[in-house]
Amino acid sequence: MNKALVFIPHKYRTHIDEELALVRTIYTDIDDIIYVRRPNPKYYIPMNRLEDLKNTESDIVVLDRLRPVQKINILRKTGKEPIDRIDLILEIFALHAGSKEAKLQIELARLKHRLPIIKEAIRRAKLGELHGFLGAGRYGYEKYYRMVKEREARIRRELRKLSKTREIRRKKRIKYGLPHISIVGYTCSGKTTLFNTLTGYDKPVGPEPFTTLNPKTGSFFFNGKKFIAIDTVGFIRDLPPEIIDAFYATLEEIIYSDIIVNVIDISKGIEEAIKELKETRKILLGLGVQGKPIIIALNKIDLLETRDLIEASRKIYSLLDPAEIPILISAKTGHNIDLLKRLIDELSVSGDLNAKNICVEVRA
Repeated sequence: MNKALVFIPHKYRTHIDEELALVRTIYTDIDDIIYVRRPNPKYYIPMNRLEDLKNTESDIVVLDRLRPVQKINILRKTGKEPIDRIDLILEIFALHAGSKEAKLQIELARLKHRLPIIKEAIRRAKLGELHGFLGAGRYGYEKYYRMVKEREARIRRELRKLSKTREIRRKKRIKYGLPHISIVGYTCSGKTTLFNTLTGYDKPVGPEPFTTLNPKTGSFFFNGKKFIAIDTVGFIRDLPPEIIDAFYATLEEIIYSDIIVNVIDISKGIEEAIKELKETRKILLGLGVQGKPIIIALNKIDLLETRDLIEASRKIYSLLDPAEIPILISAKTGHNIDLLKRLIDELSVSGDLNAKNICVEVRA
């Protein structure tokens, strides 16, 4: 796959670069971009575009969640199965999946995403509506459905075993009283760079989304104490529930951590930084993360002029919750990393009381 015809919901117009970054991770060429203000209930795609799609060589990419009936209708009308936003994200995940667990999680998410489409195909087969390339028939689809459900059950069993292994390791670390710090945030915000800077590791980083799929664990020392740092999978806007469910085993590391470092790329501009902050809050709340100190690490300050940095940081500071403590850093250059370690140390000992004194020092 290297060419795509992209249909984008109008609601994503304000952050089109983020959505197209997902597409360009898989496709080298984008034929055209069509904004969809009012999705067609039957096809999603506007009717006047459907006939043209029959002759195009490009894949049909819809940066939204397609209903099963819409997928089947597009397939019947054009002869091509469309790729929706969830399919695209899972394809990107597959590019970076290295461990057995990551591969199983991706397969599980794909099966969950596929099952409603198979159910719709079974329903239509019973009504005698499927012919030609969709002509597997009622019994063929039902057999396939049972195979998918059985495979899903096997994957869940394997993931539970792997999750128990990670839980045993985590309990051993906790037993020794080592504070756990989860590094979270948007994809491409610099989480893995910060992890490498803190731990001295050299884990792969890159401009493409979702370079990190499995939690990476490393340690660092400060003030004679040992800390455990955990690099987690990156977030994106409107993260599909299937992704959260499939990756819960790895995201649960966030729930059991003592301190959370939310890395935000401040070089994108004030509005984008605020959107990332709000979206990450929403995802953390959905995971059940509450009552933990959260460090808001405004990263990539080396890419901003001093005046722009002051304006952006003041605006973001004014929006923070009491449990959120800001600090300006550059994970790449190492600027304020020692101060970040000191802040983590203070939080691990006495909550946020002394940390707010450090916050004043950071602002100054």
